[in-house]
Amino acid sequence: METNEFSSAWKDSAKKAVELYVESGEKLGKMMLEWHEQSTSWAKKTMIGPLFEAQRNASRQLMESSADTARKLFGIANNGQ
Repeated sequence: METNEFSSAWKDSAKKAVELYVESGEKLGKMMLEWHEQSTSWAKKTMIGPLFEAQRNASRQLMESSADTARKLFGIANNGQ
């Protein structure tokens, strides 16, 4: 195996690993946001309901922007959406 072939194979494998890592992190983040929504459903009609909603929205935005940044840095297509 030539150096270029080896380098290309390693690069493709590393890119795939990063892609799986980002996708797994995104799935876990979405699951945690769903769990947060379920566990705070009791507060929807209270004064702290909007606080929990704001937390979820901020977390969702942070998660999405982090995943998008990672995809851009590593040249990964967004297959999940």
